[in-house]
Amino acid sequence: MRSDKERALACLLVSDSKAEAAKKAGISDRTLRSYLCDPAFKAEFQRRKRKLISDATQQIQKSMKIAISALREIIQSKSSKDSDRITAARLILEFSLRFEEITDLMSRLEDLENTIKQNNRQ
Repeated sequence: MRSDKERALACLLVSDSKAEAAKKAGISDRTLRSYLCDPAFKAEFQRRKRKLISDATQQIQKSMKIAISALREIIQSKSSKDSDRITAARLILEFSLRFEEITDLMSRLEDLENTIKQNNRQ
């Protein structure tokens, strides 16, 4: 890709709006819109956006154990205020339930995908 498209891609990933991205990249809004209509440009933008999200997700996952440990310390600490212990306990319970729901949905989705694949083979 040409350097103006590279700049546009980079700016799209860090800007709050397309207009801001175009300005940062030194191109017009119209030029950016035309880039976004190009299937190759759009596919590369989506790929980079997924990578950015994947990297952020990995960073969050690395912090989960620390966060849970901190919440558990608050719950177990005799010096913590009751309201802090209740909040920490509620957070752990809420996230545990959400995690269980998401895990269940992912499993069910995987089962459906496998069923569809098997049906398509037949």
